Amino acid sequence: MSSADDDGFGAAFAAARRSGPILFPRIGPRPVADAEIRPLPVLYFDRIEARLDARDFVEDLLTEGGSAVIYGESNAGKTFWATDLALHVAAGRAWNGRHVAQGAVVYCVLEGGIGFHNRIAAWRRHHGFEDARIPFAAIPSNLDLLHPDADTPRLIAAIRDVAAVLEMPVKLVVIDTLARALAGGNENASEDMGALVKNMDAVRTATGSALMFIHHSGKDRARGARGHSSLRAAIDTEIEVVAAETGDAKTATVVKQRDLRKGDAFDFALHTVTLGENPRGKPVTSCVVAPPPTPTTRAAQDPEATAMLLKIARVLGEDGQLTASRLCDAMGWGKGTRAYRRLDALVPLAPGGVDIHLDGQPLRLWRARDGSKLTSPIRVVRKDL
Repeated sequence: MSSADDDGFGAAFAAARRSGPILFPRIGPRPVADAEIRPLPVLYFDRIEARLDARDFVEDLLTEGGSAVIYGESNAGKTFWATDLALHVAAGRAWNGRHVAQGAVVYCVLEGGIGFHNRIAAWRRHHGFEDARIPFAAIPSNLDLLHPDADTPRLIAAIRDVAAVLEMPVKLVVIDTLARALAGGNENASEDMGALVKNMDAVRTATGSALMFIHHSGKDRARGARGHSSLRAAIDTEIEVVAAETGDAKTATVVKQRDLRKGDAFDFALHTVTLGENPRGKPVTSCVVAPPPTPTTRAAQDPEATAMLLKIARVLGEDGQLTASRLCDAMGWGKGTRAYRRLDALVPLAPGGVDIHLDGQPLRLWRARDGSKLTSPIRVVRKDL
């Protein structure tokens, strides 16, 4: 640049200064005003006190605003079990002997629409609710909870609408199934599962509802629910539903709890309910969750079973408990699958039990897991009533 150009630039710059401030392009991030910064909550030591209310609307199982996954193999009974639990919440009925705080329920039916209608009809008939109204609503529609701008805002709006119509907060939202809600995403990818979890949290935060996904087991059942581990890390409650290899017995086991007790197991069976006939005159049926056949019932009809239960009660000795392995040895059954199945057929898993009388003393026998995994050792317990 020549000296003449320098002189021309200097004159132009001076003229611009006289006419007003000179604005230069901003370089780097824009400073944030103090008023725009949201302060983080700070809780000081002397203000931290015991929280005595876990806010479990299903006693020791589900918490308000929490998250849960119920998973199992196909035909294990997980959908029937989850539907039964959800309907008990809507009805405000005690469930498996546990207190239930009534609240509205929204059930998102992403697959099996006809089966869903029949499950509800069967539950209504079985429990005597044919002329009743309970705060339960269904959303029979596809949902995309993978992309934040897809159906997450619509689901939040629907939950709020249901709460307004029913004039009751929605305590529980069931998503059936997680795979359908992932809308073609990759269950094994951390990005996609992370996005689903983020949208789940957005729904919980906006509505205060607990979310419960129905999901499938992976190829290796010991590794839990299918998909990336970020799902298990994010949820509060995880329940596995398993069907026995033989017979009709099924078990739902709490394998994870963030704040409540884990390891509880719920034995159940599916009871067939006839709903009517189809146009060809064939019966239309569905199922409801019912207690499994108990050893008490079988023992009343089977003197040999009664004798075995009395012998088990005596073998348990003064401590009133033994591991299943040691008990089978003491009974002369040896070890292995056959011996354990024999024990399973006689003594139910907690919270079930079988009541007998030994020398005039009423007793209860049951099996309990020593840990939260399905592979945890089993012990047999006797208690005086």
